[in-house]
Amino acid sequence: MGTVIYEDKLPDVEQVWSWQQELDGFGPRLTGNDAHKRLTDYFEAELRQMGLNTHRDSHIFTKWEATHWQLSIYSDGDHEEELTAAFYYPYSGSTPEEGVVGELVYCGKGPGRFRDAAGKIAIVDVSSPRLPSSLLFKRRSSYPENETLPFLISNPVLSSVLRGPNLEKAAQAGVLGVICVWRDMSEANARAQYLPFTTGPQQCPTLWVGKETGSRLKQLAKQRTKARLVLKVELDERASSDTLYAVLPGSNQSETMIVNTHTDGPNACEENGGVGLLAMARYFSSLPMEQRQRSLVFVFVTGHFQIPQFGIHGQATTRWLHDHPELWSGEGGHPKAVAGLTLEHLGCKEWKDSRDASAYRHTDRHEVELVYTGNQTMDDLYMASLSDRTKVRSITLRPKSTIYFGEGQPLYMAGIPTVSLIPTPDYLCATGEDGGLDKLDVHFMHEQIVTFIKLAAAIDCTSTENLGKPQPHAKGIIGLFIKE
Repeated sequence: MGTVIYEDKLPDVEQVWSWQQELDGFGPRLTGNDAHKRLTDYFEAELRQMGLNTHRDSHIFTKWEATHWQLSIYSDGDHEEELTAAFYYPYSGSTPEEGVVGELVYCGKGPGRFRDAAGKIAIVDVSSPRLPSSLLFKRRSSYPENETLPFLISNPVLSSVLRGPNLEKAAQAGVLGVICVWRDMSEANARAQYLPFTTGPQQCPTLWVGKETGSRLKQLAKQRTKARLVLKVELDERASSDTLYAVLPGSNQSETMIVNTHTDGPNACEENGGVGLLAMARYFSSLPMEQRQRSLVFVFVTGHFQIPQFGIHGQATTRWLHDHPELWSGEGGHPKAVAGLTLEHLGCKEWKDSRDASAYRHTDRHEVELVYTGNQTMDDLYMASLSDRTKVRSITLRPKSTIYFGEGQPLYMAGIPTVSLIPTPDYLCATGEDGGLDKLDVHFMHEQIVTFIKLAAAIDCTSTENLGKPQPHAKGIIGLFIKE
């Protein structure tokens, strides 16, 4: 039987935007904070209204939450001048109420040379490397056909991970605090970037500054100027955060399809994949069970923004897979997951720095939809589901080396054929005013969600034999694993 889509049951644009506004209204949903807890409760209430039974896994972790940060210098004797700090460095450390005061010392580019920085405040340049896209991605196909990956790519997430400071060595050297300089980004792009999010709690308080403030600080370091760095933090070593999941039964109780995302994130797009999951749950729950062959398992994981404490050798979804083999493993009489769909960063417009990084602006295009497809069948099904789109820039990717960005990675590594939407806008982790709603296009977002509804329906009509297994990743010359 061919794929049938019931147009009258698809979520409309107004409903999608209503969910998005509700999500954004909670504010930054940093792992385990009050806003994150309220969002999880909201998602659960919505799922229950659709008639789904919901479940939770509660996880205990160390929550680090910045409450105040400030940077100032002492010039003309005891005069204290406050400077603009772009943001704080998550989970870096904390200072006393009054902060720490020390002489500024330039310690080079990240990871930094801290040998002569004991008892001082270190300055570290964080560059933005322009990497050949071929190092990270293996292109399968694209829509439109002329859509291509740029030869060189750069992104703040990559910069923070690949060129950031080694705070463990800084702490071991007796550094009082670190100032990281976004060296190659515009001031607007650098503002409020919640990066990196791939490290656990550390012991060296650190702030970010833009390139202009950074240039001034490096000059002041030559004059042995003193600075004061304040980073006040609320630390809870017994905090809790919940993963939410729900099962929508199908007529075939021996097979499942996992649809996942994460719920923690600092802005409107990171992470709004939960809106897509709500839309898919509403559509498929409106159909009689005999029109659903496989059970759908909707998984809203926590911990993506504190992977070191939540993941098990991979993204946060690894924890859920470890805890719930009864929903996917196919062993011991358990149902087997025959496909996995991951939705992240929906509706993103493209914003880029100018070539000289003096301005940050909308390019009048939508962000490229990077989409991992686990094998050729999944790629074909995804590309077929793009029909009737009016807003689309999709490039499908074969996982390369050990690199697979986003929460689809654990599904692929578990042997489940995947399709994972993972656009990477420059503002992905920036906590902007109004959460960055101005950088989203709801019509683009709606079309992406409908694509995944069509894809899930097409997968459900495809035999397990044809869905196959994940294709082994393409060989690469690097073995880098980056968590996003």
